[in-house]
Amino acid sequence: MTLTKKITTAALLAMSTTSAFASVKTDASFDKLLKTYKVAPTTEQSYCYTDEKGVLQGKNVDLQIRLASVSKLLTSLWAVEQKGVNYRYDTKLFIKGNNLHLQGSFDPFMSNEKMLFLVSQLNTLGYKHFDKITYDKNIQINPNAQVHTDEYPLITRDSNGKNIKTYFNTASWSKVFRAEYDRLASLAKKDRFVKDVNFSVDTVEYVDSNPLAGDDVKVLTLTSPELYKYLKETNVKSNNYSAHTIFRDLGGAEGFEKFLADRFSLTADQIKLYNGSGLPSTIDGKRVDNYASCAIMANLISELKASAERQQKELEDVVAVPGNDQGTFRNRLNSADLKNTFVAKTGTLMHTSTLAGAMSTQKGFSFFGVFNQTTDINGAKAVQNEMVKVLLTEMGGPKVFGYQVEGFHAYDNDENVKNFDLDHAEDDFTAIEGNLH
Repeated sequence: MTLTKKITTAALLAMSTTSAFASVKTDASFDKLLKTYKVAPTTEQSYCYTDEKGVLQGKNVDLQIRLASVSKLLTSLWAVEQKGVNYRYDTKLFIKGNNLHLQGSFDPFMSNEKMLFLVSQLNTLGYKHFDKITYDKNIQINPNAQVHTDEYPLITRDSNGKNIKTYFNTASWSKVFRAEYDRLASLAKKDRFVKDVNFSVDTVEYVDSNPLAGDDVKVLTLTSPELYKYLKETNVKSNNYSAHTIFRDLGGAEGFEKFLADRFSLTADQIKLYNGSGLPSTIDGKRVDNYASCAIMANLISELKASAERQQKELEDVVAVPGNDQGTFRNRLNSADLKNTFVAKTGTLMHTSTLAGAMSTQKGFSFFGVFNQTTDINGAKAVQNEMVKVLLTEMGGPKVFGYQVEGFHAYDNDENVKNFDLDHAEDDFTAIEGNLH
């Protein structure tokens, strides 16, 4: 995106949210929309945006609101700040004789696609059988990692071992599983997957430390795409599994609280993430939800943009672009006049509907949020959709930026499993929230 005006970090963080200017026109529009779509009570609804001077506008901007899947924007901010947009999760493979050891990196997309790609790549390198495969505590395999929207699955050493044994014993694959291999192969570049995959393993075991050592150990690496691509896929599809796995790897709730305190002087009274996805958590038998305020979210989305730009990326490289990216926006805010004009993340729980992001406008760049705490999800979405248009109009209309969708693969689509130099070493709805559609 090309900005006509940049809002500085210092200016946003110093902003006095309690004295946010009232934009008469947009406030009136918000009130009218809440009334039209019968979203109540008004005291539980919030919206905000930054105007052409970077001044925060809106109603109930300091109201503590449930974030739902908008939480994923904060997980993204933490990840790009701590690891960097180009960070890669490298799974190392140590091979000695007929034995293989897998050293994990807590990769959030160790899915069917990645594991089947790995088996195929080893076939390409001439490997077809191992007497034993060992794996460590950082291997985290979820066959459905790329399509996971429900509550976090139980992944254990035993489940990891069973999955590895399944992937590496191709003779026992069912017709359905082999069809899945063929489907994934058809989506890949030419020759990325061998046509007739053939592999077997006798024993699969968990180990605390790498049992393979010596000069005759060959080391390979399975390289992930860059982190920003993982975050983009996570935000577009609102993938709860990958979001929380990234969050856990970064340090979890305590680590995030420290990050906010050290980096932005924010306290747990102002903002709290219990998890990286936005799903409800249970602590001592009581449900708790991630929360913040519209004002804080506008600030932190601006920080996500600034962090991406410092690393030669754009906000749209990390966050969904409605009208182009599908996922949670496949059926909303996808009209031609809105295409390539803003980035956003949706959020939906049984009693919460949220939308937050950033707009490219004729008057500059605007960070915004619309947060509805209500069980009327359809009404809330209608309010949010209309408020996007209201805010764009208030800011002089949209300013289109260049953007093209890139396909996603859990493996690096430009890299094979390679030698590793040791010296340089569909939507937001979830099953637990009810059958909403």
